[in-house]
Amino acid sequence: MNTDPRVQELLEFVAIPSVSAQAAHAADMGRCADWLVEKLRSLGLEARREVTAGNPVVVGKTPHDPAKKTVLIYGHYDVQPPEPFELWKTPPFEPRIENRNLYARGSADNKGQHLAHLNAVEAYIRSGTPLPCNLIFLIEGEEEVGSTQLYSFLPKHRKELACDAVVISDNGIPSLEYPALTYGLRGIAALEVRIDGPSRDLHSGLFGGSLENPAFALCQLLAQMRDKRGRITVP
Repeated sequence: MNTDPRVQELLEFVAIPSVSAQAAHAADMGRCADWLVEKLRSLGLEARREVTAGNPVVVGKTPHDPAKKTVLIYGHYDVQPPEPFELWKTPPFEPRIENRNLYARGSADNKGQHLAHLNAVEAYIRSGTPLPCNLIFLIEGEEEVGSTQLYSFLPKHRKELACDAVVISDNGIPSLEYPALTYGLRGIAALEVRIDGPSRDLHSGLFGGSLENPAFALCQLLAQMRDKRGRITVP
C-alpha cells in the first residue's frame, strides 16, 4: 500500500471508468467531473462543472490578479475504451503499482498530467508562495471522441477563458532520465474527398483528351495542398 497521498489521489482518479465513447459510462463521466471540481476547490480555486449537450466541462480558476499574465491549462478527463480486456494483465480500472510504475487506463492520457499540474499549484499555495501567473483550468470530457462540445462551449465563454498562453497537459517525455518541454503542437483536419467519374470505362484514345480521369484529378488536388517545402497552401 502506497502511503503517498498524491499517489493515492491518482489511484482514486484513474479508477473512475470515464470512457466517453461508451454510453454505459455516462454516469462515470459525471462522477469524474465532480471529482475534479472537488479537487480544484480543495486547493482554494474557484471551480464548477459546466453542463453541455454531451459530457461536462470542468473550469477552475485561481484568484485573478490583473498585474499578472494568465495561463490556461487544457486537458481531458475522458479515456479510451479499454478493450480488448484479454490484453490487460489486471483490470484496466483497478490500478496497480509495479516497479514504481502505475498501470491503469488513463494514467498517462491524461489524468496523471492533470494531477501533476494540480500538485504544482498545491505546492505554491501550501508554501505561501505567490503564483507567478493567473491560472485557468479547462478540463473536458470528450477529447477521445472529437471534442464536439468545445466548438460551442469556447465561443460562449470566450471572455472568461481569455489568456496569454495555453499549456496542454497531454504530452509525453522520452524517458524518466530525459524530461521534455513541448513548446508547439501540430493541428489536424480530417476529411473525406470523393471524386466521381464516368459510369463506365471509356477508351482513352477517344475520350482521354476531353474527360478528366478521376485518379489524375485526385492527384492534382492533393498535390496542390502543400508546396515542396511541406507548407500547407490551402487558404
